[in-house]
Amino acid sequence: MKITEDIVYIGVNDHKVDLFEGQYPVKNGMSYNSYLLLDEKVAVFDTVDIGFTHEWLDNLQAALGGRAPDYLIVQHMEPDHSANIGSFLKVYPDATVVATAKAFVMMEQFFGTGFA
Repeated sequence: MKITEDIVYIGVNDHKVDLFEGQYPVKNGMSYNSYLLLDEKVAVFDTVDIGFTHEWLDNLQAALGGRAPDYLIVQHMEPDHSANIGSFLKVYPDATVVATAKAFVMMEQFFGTGFA
């Protein structure tokens, strides 16, 4: 979904989840937001829940229009935003991960690598 000429929504909707973070009812499900910035450099903002890897990567590939991402911006480490960092880097190994120092420490703890 095009937000502007340069920003595309590539997230996914989860209509099966009934509780956010296992405790807050979400009767209509929830969306896992991820965006693509298409400029001189290409940046992806956040990934999505691990249950939606293929749908998200398909959305990303379609929105890229043959380009490759230069950056993955990790805004925070909750799994609905960061679970697919490894999947992304398998497909786009030349992309640079941009995150805070604390997020890189958490990546090491969660995934066994800091992706730095």
